[in-house]
Amino acid sequence: MRKLITLLAAIGVFGVGSAAAAAPGPQNTSPPTISGTAQQGATLTADPGTWTGTQPITFTYQWRRCNPGGNNCSTIAGAVGKTRVPTAADVGKSLRVVVTAKNADGSTDATSAPTGTVAPPESITLHATSSIVVYGRTTTLVGRVFNGQPGQSIQITERRLPPVGGATAQAIATVKTGSNGTFRFTVRPTIRTLFRASDDQARSIAVSVRVRPLLRLTAIAPHRFLVRAIAARSFVGKFAALQRWNRFSQHWVSVRSVFFQRTTPGTGPTVVSRAVFRTRVHGKIRLAMPRRQVGAGYNDGFSNILRIG
Repeated sequence: MRKLITLLAAIGVFGVGSAAAAAPGPQNTSPPTISGTAQQGATLTADPGTWTGTQPITFTYQWRRCNPGGNNCSTIAGAVGKTRVPTAADVGKSLRVVVTAKNADGSTDATSAPTGTVAPPESITLHATSSIVVYGRTTTLVGRVFNGQPGQSIQITERRLPPVGGATAQAIATVKTGSNGTFRFTVRPTIRTLFRASDDQARSIAVSVRVRPLLRLTAIAPHRFLVRAIAARSFVGKFAALQRWNRFSQHWVSVRSVFFQRTTPGTGPTVVSRAVFRTRVHGKIRLAMPRRQVGAGYNDGFSNILRIG
């Protein structure tokens, strides 16, 4: 009997020899991980973790959508790459990735820990404290990043209208968001300008700031006056309307046109257009420059008021 048992074992009837020869598939020694920001539109990247076993070992990925606690997961159809960009369907959920390791001996699955709850996409708002400014004066751009992180870098760009020298939008500053996502930046536009705020995930709508030429009215002699129009272009050949205040009808009445005759250069892009004129009008007077005279990129402008007589 002993000889029979020995013979059967030798020929493998009891399967001892085949069991000893079988090698296990890949073994996971450190679970898969997910890096990146859990937010719609951001990119998450899976790492397969650490594995042992016969080389080579290949990896495939399957992303799963779970509740915020990482449970009740379901397979996301087609989400089989190493990276995933969360969609609107992922917002309010968490994600896991199942990594399948395969070699000549078989295959083994390992699942990552869940991400945090996927946040809505980042958005940026922007507005100007004044949408119309007088040439040479400033306005402040005020914005906020929603669903972002404190201390984010936000790029401010400007586009002048009409474009100067064919230039399109150009970056003018980079600012940091505060703890509540807000940021501010003061600008001094020289012509109508569109401003935007953006980062690598979102950008604001375009905010338009319009510019009026700066008109300065000065009395230089009895019945003799100087008006200067300050802007980034010459107004020679253009006119401003001399107006007086009608205290009975309570509105400004145009008296005559005053044409600009010459210019003097200012600092940077500034040009000063000048006109000297005479008038015997009494009461309150001012100069008003209509939009058709200031041209593209500028709004109508008004001078300071002088009281005569």
